[in-house]
Amino acid sequence: MQDKKLVINVSVPIVAVYLLAVTFVLDMRTVWTAMPKYGRFGDLTTLMLVTGVVTYIFSRRNYKRHFFNGIIVTIALLAYLFIYYWHDEYKLGNFPRVIMRICLICLLCFAMRDEHKQKLWEIMENIIIVIAIVSMAFWVAGSLLGLIHSNGVEYTTWSKDGSEVAINKYYHLYFETQVQNFFGVKVVRNSAIFTESPMSSFMFCTALLVELYKKEKPDYRKIVFLIIAVASTVSTTGYVIVIAAVFGKYIMSQTHNKITAIIRMALIPVSLIVLVLIADRLLQSKLESSSGSARLDDFAAGFKAWLDHPMMGNGYNNTNSYMQYMSTYRMNNTGFSNSLMQILAFGGLYLLAPYVGSVGYGVYKIVRKRDWNELAFVLLFVVMFIFTITSYQMLPLFSLLSLL
Repeated sequence: MQDKKLVINVSVPIVAVYLLAVTFVLDMRTVWTAMPKYGRFGDLTTLMLVTGVVTYIFSRRNYKRHFFNGIIVTIALLAYLFIYYWHDEYKLGNFPRVIMRICLICLLCFAMRDEHKQKLWEIMENIIIVIAIVSMAFWVAGSLLGLIHSNGVEYTTWSKDGSEVAINKYYHLYFETQVQNFFGVKVVRNSAIFTESPMSSFMFCTALLVELYKKEKPDYRKIVFLIIAVASTVSTTGYVIVIAAVFGKYIMSQTHNKITAIIRMALIPVSLIVLVLIADRLLQSKLESSSGSARLDDFAAGFKAWLDHPMMGNGYNNTNSYMQYMSTYRMNNTGFSNSLMQILAFGGLYLLAPYVGSVGYGVYKIVRKRDWNELAFVLLFVVMFIFTITSYQMLPLFSLLSLL
């Protein structure tokens, strides 16, 4: 009998999509981006981005007018960002690399087919779920119960003052980066492989939004698990997003049973009031903590720094521009915590305009199509983006530029 050979038919564009999915996740402030001994990690993720984008673009055929319009948009965006760079007298950080990343992702968004964009989101969701499963295992067995122990430490500069600090590692699969007082109890927050728990919360919430709003038939086992994973991060932003996302899906879900529909309509106002009260309690608790006070101070300091140069900002990575306005009580915690004020403080209205333009145009198109699931996804993602420091990361850039 002749043996049948197993033939795996994987197209080059799909391979590129997998590479891009891995790249986007690794770039989301994983611990290796802040470890001095992995100083070229940013160069590695940039190289992966270039490889993925170039491979995808040159492996596709039969491009239509939309892609060639994208080339024009990308060139215009390149010129727009270069004007800012030319105007920036400080030239701090590596803004040329940021420009290259933005333009590559912009071109990719115009080149990529809708089914490949969907595939990219689903692959990223699966990667994040694997990360969540591993982190939950170590968080429960290690951080909470002490059944397993750390096998060493790593040093990261993602600290309050930018100096190197030691963090416990569990076989490079899970890291303990933060301890927080949670309703009077000190707990290790689940930060998974990321520099801090707000970032792991951002990623877990992103996977939750994909499952809820980008799939025709959400898997409720994944939804429940991701909600538990977000809870382990002890992130107020994450909690609020979970509440809003689940409630939004509940409102938009369809039913053919008239009695169920009537009960749902009757329960919506009551549920909304209860959820608002829960969210308000969470926010009040956050603001009463030192972490919450620092976040509030970030908005105030960033706003004052923006007013110094409202149109063009104070220069990319010019941290002194907003540090001078921070309250003295947090001089050992000068890291910024939200994207909105960082963009305004560094780049003013000039750098904020592309973000606002892409979101505004995208929302306009979505509303015209009456795609309420996509609208909910975009609005909740934008809220997460505003309240988490992800200004120039690849994943948010892809999400926002995909709206064009």
